Amino acid sequence: MSSPLYFALLMLLLVSSGVGAAAALLLGGSRQSRILRSSAAFHFHHCPSVRSTSSPSSLLQSSSSNNDNPMISTSNDDDSSLRETIERLVSLIGPSDEDNLVKPPLDSTADQDTQHHPSIVHIIGTGLTPTLLSLPLSTLHLLSRADVVLYDSLGLAYEDICKIVPNQCEVICVGKRGDSKKSWKQSEIDELILQMAMTPSTSASTDGNMTKPKTILRLKGGDPFLFGRARTEIDALKSNKIPYTYTPAISSCIAGPHLGGIPLTDPSLNCQSFGVWSGTDAFGRSRGLESTNDNATSDDDENSGNLEGLGVDTLVFLMIGRLDKLEALCNLLAKSGDKWEERTPCAVIQNAGGGRRSTAESDDSLDSSQKMQRVWRGTLGSIVPLIREGDETRTSVSPAVFVVGATCQLDFLSY
Repeated sequence: MSSPLYFALLMLLLVSSGVGAAAALLLGGSRQSRILRSSAAFHFHHCPSVRSTSSPSSLLQSSSSNNDNPMISTSNDDDSSLRETIERLVSLIGPSDEDNLVKPPLDSTADQDTQHHPSIVHIIGTGLTPTLLSLPLSTLHLLSRADVVLYDSLGLAYEDICKIVPNQCEVICVGKRGDSKKSWKQSEIDELILQMAMTPSTSASTDGNMTKPKTILRLKGGDPFLFGRARTEIDALKSNKIPYTYTPAISSCIAGPHLGGIPLTDPSLNCQSFGVWSGTDAFGRSRGLESTNDNATSDDDENSGNLEGLGVDTLVFLMIGRLDKLEALCNLLAKSGDKWEERTPCAVIQNAGGGRRSTAESDDSLDSSQKMQRVWRGTLGSIVPLIREGDETRTSVSPAVFVVGATCQLDFLSY
């Protein structure tokens, strides 16, 4: 930008928007410029061209040249004030707990400086309905000091992350969708974490050194260890002697039914236990779906029906939003024995924790930008036809939690 035009714009900002906006332009580190530099920070379904065939390295290279993303109008003054408030709270409450830092054992034969990599990766669960208000202070503190944030599609929103991270922080969405070709592969995410951790920061540290260790946050929706892929990420960190921390959170398998008004246990109904399964196995195969395939082998049938532990009182299934998967699972359960049959109560909670809606509301009457929670209640024999009522073309209700058992008759969200 030429100097006359630059200072004309600066004076215009001083008159129309105040000192804060002008100072942001003058410093050259504005929120807007950072967002324009980081096109990868949006969910892949917002900018499909970025994730269609790109590897992590090519994605990072393209992020510096793609200017198609909308800007988020967040004041630098507000962001700085929020970070200062968090620092003040931490100083009042006490020093952060560093006992959970996992690092390689000391090697007496190695130099002190080469014991482990100086950067630290923080693997953090954000729960089912993550907002800045719902996060613990320790997570907010780490966000306020982050150099890199890698986040999931179902985790903390990009806009919320940008309210708290420093201006130079790289914010990248690495969300996965099992049925989408645009989804990140876990091996790519592992590689990207290592890339970020092993590339030193170029910003000056407090002692004047132009390179400093990086604080890298890996935000994962729900709890990272429950049906998550945290193990491969941790294995990659251990292999490269990169220290890390882990922060657990409430999983959707518990929060989802409860936010839908369905308790997992209830003494009056003699429901004292529950079990949790994934609707899709580690190889992407669906529970019971193979048994409906004419070409299925006997081994496929045996594996698809392998649902041990069905003696509990309440069943919870995650990653079961596709209706063909759900229907196959309902059929499998109904044929599994006397405890579960077509008349067994069940429920599907879609977008658990989102804005509440009644089943009478049509999709057209709702704001498409807002995630709305919806709960369908029925039986194993009726739940899928009930979901398809009014829309025979519906193929998925993802993200969804599927609950089976007597407690599905209860509804603690209504009088």
